[in-house]
Amino acid sequence: MILFSKRNLFYDDYKWSSYLNNDSRIHGKLDGTLFDHHEGNEVIYLINKLMVLWDYRFSNTGNKMEKLIHDKLPPEVRTQEDVRDWVKANLKF
Repeated sequence: MILFSKRNLFYDDYKWSSYLNNDSRIHGKLDGTLFDHHEGNEVIYLINKLMVLWDYRFSNTGNKMEKLIHDKLPPEVRTQEDVRDWVKANLKF
């Protein structure tokens, strides 16, 4: 289920690489795969996974996640799992 898409992004400075459909960076469960917060496809994938996981349904929640990841993600937070945990601890409404 896609809740958040490229058209919902607040920032426009992402790079857009091509991925195979089953690439773990944009498919499957959040795991120890390295996360690139400069890559738009990975950001969209992660936001959608978190929105489903936490039952968020509004794109403005996705924008809050995007802004948090884009502006404040520490460099030592490197894997999808780490980003999930960091966002959960730092997302404020």
